[in-house]
Amino acid sequence: MGLKKKLVRSLKMKRIAVLLLVLTICLWSLPVGAGRLNPDKVLSNVYERLKKENKIDQLKPEHLSLERKIPIKLGDLSLWAVRIQIRLKSPDKQVRTATLDMVTDDNGQWQFEGLSDLKTGYPLLEKTFTELGIVKIESRMGQVTFRGKGSKTVVMVTDNFCPYCREAHKKLPGVYAKKIKELILIYLPLNKHPGAELACSISAYVYNRKDLAQYAKDVDDFIFQELPPPSTKDVNEANTAVYNAFKSKFPWFAREFPDSNIEKVFEKLRKGSNIIEQMRYANNLGLKGTPTTFINGRGMYGIDWEKFERFLTY
Repeated sequence: MGLKKKLVRSLKMKRIAVLLLVLTICLWSLPVGAGRLNPDKVLSNVYERLKKENKIDQLKPEHLSLERKIPIKLGDLSLWAVRIQIRLKSPDKQVRTATLDMVTDDNGQWQFEGLSDLKTGYPLLEKTFTELGIVKIESRMGQVTFRGKGSKTVVMVTDNFCPYCREAHKKLPGVYAKKIKELILIYLPLNKHPGAELACSISAYVYNRKDLAQYAKDVDDFIFQELPPPSTKDVNEANTAVYNAFKSKFPWFAREFPDSNIEKVFEKLRKGSNIIEQMRYANNLGLKGTPTTFINGRGMYGIDWEKFERFLTY
């Protein structure tokens, strides 16, 4: 029995030795720093690239810092989604910041874009890359226009005369009702759409008034589907056209706003809603166009329904 135990123990020790040898060989075969981001190397290479392209005046290495990093494991590749912050002082001595998002390898040698599954075309970097720009949206700024049976909160920054916003208004509650928990609109009427601010202000006003809330859906359907964009580029004429259209469509509006003085109408709408706060909030997010959609904080600019469906799964 003693000899048998010695043989079993000897075999176990040999197995352990073989495993350690295999592990050592595997570790030596890996590149140095595999699986670990080298921030200094990344920042150095980005600085050299920006300096070569001469896009930022008086740029120095110390102006760059790594704000965020997210690992990406893709087969045998070790990649990173990184956000680099650039801080510069302007001539008036104000500190200006900008961010640069990219996907790179451990040593910041390569930049990866548009990497997709060859068979399906599925974008492999999108989910992690868009995590860099997730925004905590103040949903209370907007109005909840739809509640569905899904799990995702969708916030759309919108303008009722934007043709893509009109398409989204019709499609979102209809096609995606089972995937959306809430659809929240934040208004950003653009200057190129005269009359839009008045229309959006009326919608915001109705949502803010409990005694008028019953008309909210009808108002939204009207401004996004029926109300034609004014043919004039004159703001006063456009606002008058929108006012008259509302007065003809809704008896309650004629009672609520009997005075056709547009300045007084705007004054009442702004006092009775947060339309100015909504517009300011959207501008502070750096948004210049519509629609901009946030799905659980993940931003999508413009309309791309395939991308939207992917975002609902992230």
